Amino acid sequence: MSTSRPSSAALDAPRTRRPSRVVLLLLALLAVLLPAALAPAPARAEPPASVEVTDTTRSVDPEILEHRLAEIDFRTEVRLVVLVLDVTEHDLDPADDRALNDAVLDHARSSDPSLLSADGSHWADGTVILALDPENRFLGSYSGEDVKLTEEQFADVQDAMRDPARDGDWDRSVEAGAKKYASLLLRPWWRHPAALVAAAAVVVGAVVAAASTLGLRLAARRRVDRALPRHQDVLTKRAITDAAARTLPEHSAYAQAAVLAHERYSQDLEEAARLRAALPEPAERPWVWGLRGRERATATDFERVVERLDDADDDILAAADLLHRSGEWRAVWDRELEPLRDSLAALGEVEEDRGEMSTAEQASADRLLTLGDGIARELDRLTARLENDAIDPDSALEELDTLTRELSAAVEELAEHRIDVLAEDDDEREVLRDAFEDADGGEYRSLRARRHALTRGTSPGLWQLSPVLWYSSWHRESGSALETHRSPSSGGGGVTGYSGGGFSGAGSSSRF
Repeated sequence: MSTSRPSSAALDAPRTRRPSRVVLLLLALLAVLLPAALAPAPARAEPPASVEVTDTTRSVDPEILEHRLAEIDFRTEVRLVVLVLDVTEHDLDPADDRALNDAVLDHARSSDPSLLSADGSHWADGTVILALDPENRFLGSYSGEDVKLTEEQFADVQDAMRDPARDGDWDRSVEAGAKKYASLLLRPWWRHPAALVAAAAVVVGAVVAAASTLGLRLAARRRVDRALPRHQDVLTKRAITDAAARTLPEHSAYAQAAVLAHERYSQDLEEAARLRAALPEPAERPWVWGLRGRERATATDFERVVERLDDADDDILAAADLLHRSGEWRAVWDRELEPLRDSLAALGEVEEDRGEMSTAEQASADRLLTLGDGIARELDRLTARLENDAIDPDSALEELDTLTRELSAAVEELAEHRIDVLAEDDDEREVLRDAFEDADGGEYRSLRARRHALTRGTSPGLWQLSPVLWYSSWHRESGSALETHRSPSSGGGGVTGYSGGGFSGAGSSSRF
């Protein structure tokens, strides 16, 4: 039987080799660096010749803001002017989309004519104006003809200001607008997005390649390294945790939440063991481990389940300590008091706002403040009774829930009166009530919080673990929800133009 052998020609033929990942990354890097090396020298950096902040609403700190803005580099010398005002102070209707444009022009004509050109038909050369109306939710950007932007770029400046403004961070909103204006003004052609498309594509490709080879691998390994000692700690405490769960009083409604937590804890232990078995020992882990999607998913799942276990055993032990008044029960009791104490601390905001409330709101606010004073005294009395064994923990927790229900009812009454003031029709009332779900009442890890989570939606009316804290959040967010409902297109393109004639200064405004 004969066997065939490859010919010498075949053996000598060159083998085709695929370029290595390193070569590809070097080529990508060269593609990025070459255009940059050939690009013109960067434009000069010029801090503003002057920075002026005028705030008639007391919303910003002029001195700090001026200092921050003075450090922003433009590509030419500008006079940077910030106006924080209320359009209604200029006898303008905030429902008019051009109200801020007209208010800025009125301020210039009545208080600072140097903002205008010699003939009064444009903004003064070299002038950049950023304007903000926190109360009526306007923001705007304007400029002299020699430093003006395109309409789209003026809108980009307002977009940069919008998110901080929505968060109520007025200083950061103005600073973001100034930085955006500086980045757009006299931008060199080679920094224009159209000129950077090819380079950006290469950069994105290089970043993705680097992330896949290094970032994702490193993140997966760090997740495992963080989770392993926590998992070992959970296993060390397992016997104690199981024993604590077995001793939870069967008659306690609050213990039932901890019992359910222990059932989930037992399931998570099994899941953690399965995931741990799929992980290599750290000392034996190969360098390439973490590059594959399945390995990264295992790392993420392992860290997540270990975090749940670590929280669960602490909660189960805490529940047993409190319900038996043993171990660290006093610290656990303080954790149960925390939501109500946070609410009592938030009553100061209600008291500060009282002068701007309607008559019905003031009456509800007075009842809420009086109730808060009583609850503060009751919390001290309840703690003393628990310390002196005059009341059992289950009954003490039930009294805390009763106080929470009373406070929630008082807060709901105040919120309804606030809705009566703000809403103009039933649709707007519904919008404001829908905003209840978006309000933040704080997150608390406690027996009462877990019990409430199990019974959520079964009780009529509002029930929040920290009712006044929730109300403060809703009070801040409700105006935004209503404004979005009334002006669904707000935040789009800027509004240009001014009422009357004779003025055609560059710039625009929009809502946030």
